[in-house]
Amino acid sequence: MAFVTRQFVRSVSSSSTASASAKKIIIKHVTVIGGGLMGAGIAQVAAATGHTVMLVDQTEDILAKSRKGIEESLRKVAKKKFAENPKAGDEFVEKTLNSISTSTDAASVVHSTDLVVEAIVENLKMKNELFKRLDKFASES
Repeated sequence: MAFVTRQFVRSVSSSSTASASAKKIIIKHVTVIGGGLMGAGIAQVAAATGHTVMLVDQTEDILAKSRKGIEESLRKVAKKKFAENPKAGDEFVEKTLNSISTSTDAASVVHSTDLVVEAIVENLKMKNELFKRLDKFASES
């Protein structure tokens, strides 16, 4: 899965020569806002590909449900991917789950992330409000 930061996207959209001058930015820490089906899936893939992930939603109940869904999905993946070595599959599931943390306070976690992905309800006004609020706390890059 490829991750692109806001800084890179801005430089590409603002200049035709930006791709030649854009810095290569390494993404290690990903924050996913929204723990529904889409957000949980994004968090799972990011964690499975070696990123540390912070999954954020409004309540601990939603986050617990998201984490349970991610674990169930990972177990299905591991069963297929590690059919010959179930122990390696269990290790894969545990390692991936250990890479995912949760929070109900987006503003307090975005300061130390490399990439923020929103996966909230499809309401443009809410999305704009979210990013307007998070821009105050997120790093410039």
